[in-house]
Amino acid sequence: MSWQNTTANLFGRLMVKPIMKRAVSISALRAGIDTVEQLFPGRPPHCRILRDRPLPDCDAEWVLPEGIAADRVVLHFPGGAYVLRFPNFERSLVARMCRAAHARGRLVFYRLAPEDPYPAGHDDCLAAYRQLLDEGVAADRIVITGLSAGGGLALAVLLAIRDRGWPLPAGVVAMSPVTDLSDSHARSSRRTNATRDAMLSLAQEFDLREMYVGGLRRLVSHPYVSPVLGDFTGTAPLLFQVGSGEALLDDSRRAADRVRAAGGSAELEVWDGVPHGWQGMPMLPEAKLAIERIADFIRMQVP
Repeated sequence: MSWQNTTANLFGRLMVKPIMKRAVSISALRAGIDTVEQLFPGRPPHCRILRDRPLPDCDAEWVLPEGIAADRVVLHFPGGAYVLRFPNFERSLVARMCRAAHARGRLVFYRLAPEDPYPAGHDDCLAAYRQLLDEGVAADRIVITGLSAGGGLALAVLLAIRDRGWPLPAGVVAMSPVTDLSDSHARSSRRTNATRDAMLSLAQEFDLREMYVGGLRRLVSHPYVSPVLGDFTGTAPLLFQVGSGEALLDDSRRAADRVRAAGGSAELEVWDGVPHGWQGMPMLPEAKLAIERIADFIRMQVP
């Protein structure tokens, strides 16, 4: 484990996790997280940001590394527990994935709870995929990626694409995805790794869940909300990345098992001791290696 990784874990324990533990308003939570955003530039270096193709109900932008003219498209759904937004962090992550994979990036800032509960964010992400198809991007040139809550949305959107009979994307990359908002994980890593996880706290877990589903608890078992409860028959190949000490470790394990049980392809990478969202931390050697693995997967699925 690198010293940079050790430092990132310490930073998470001192600066990020305490914010997630406190019972504060969403506005206060967002303000606290904004301090983390200052660590990342508003525009990644050697990269263009285009906002000329908005979606009907949310913002979206193209992230275009300079010197790359490939027809591969990375459609990315950000993390943030369905209530937060990290635009600088996510732009940096998408830019680095696209540069490594020689691809164009499409970053979707879907609507957030509690102002816009499910299915608003899910519908925005699905609309972003439909927009690419309608603009002539071939489905087999698209890889969907997502981090944390965005990883859960990536899986849910994959199920929705299959259910609608639309052409499937070439693959999906789920980075530490949230795959279960039901109560079926009482003995999972959400409990056993609760203290080991340097970034995430379970203290506000149920409040955030209630916000996402708009208080309609019956929705937590819907596969578009908890994709680990869905049927992955006939879906695209998947790559999961997750840290060994993350509270969300079993979300990835169970989802990968679910895909394989349905006859699908699911690679599961468990990285030792890395913090939640490490792929987006460019100072970590482990992040560079993880991005390279993601790029390998993208290039394999979209030759």
